[in-house]
Amino acid sequence: MAKDNIMKSILIVEDDITFGMMLKTWLGKKGFEVDSASNIARAKRCIEAQMPDLILSDLRLPDQDGIHLLKWMNEQHMYIPLIIMTGYADIQSAVQAIKLGARDYIAKPVNPEELLKKMSEALQGKENGKPDGLPLPNERLI
Repeated sequence: MAKDNIMKSILIVEDDITFGMMLKTWLGKKGFEVDSASNIARAKRCIEAQMPDLILSDLRLPDQDGIHLLKWMNEQHMYIPLIIMTGYADIQSAVQAIKLGARDYIAKPVNPEELLKKMSEALQGKENGKPDGLPLPNERLI
């Protein structure tokens, strides 16, 4: 059952509605419980209400960017694995995202098998303890 994705909740933060729906449907078929938000404000509400196991976030969004979401999560002491997805891959934003705690960074168009592998690694880190001395994902520090 360790490889089973059932009950693993994923939040997709994506303003491209078509891509977001395709990703949501595909991940649902893979056994994940999937929710989505089209901007950072909605994403924050979803995170506070549900504390997902993993977040897949676009870098560029209408109201703010995925880097802002990472900063906000750090300020709130929410350590949820987050993978940044973007069609605007550049080294500077990748380095900034990783420094702020993003679990990984993937360029669009997303290769489905590569994304699943990165998601599995991020979720496995949660199950195996504290990677790199960081708190567990979903763990709030008080």
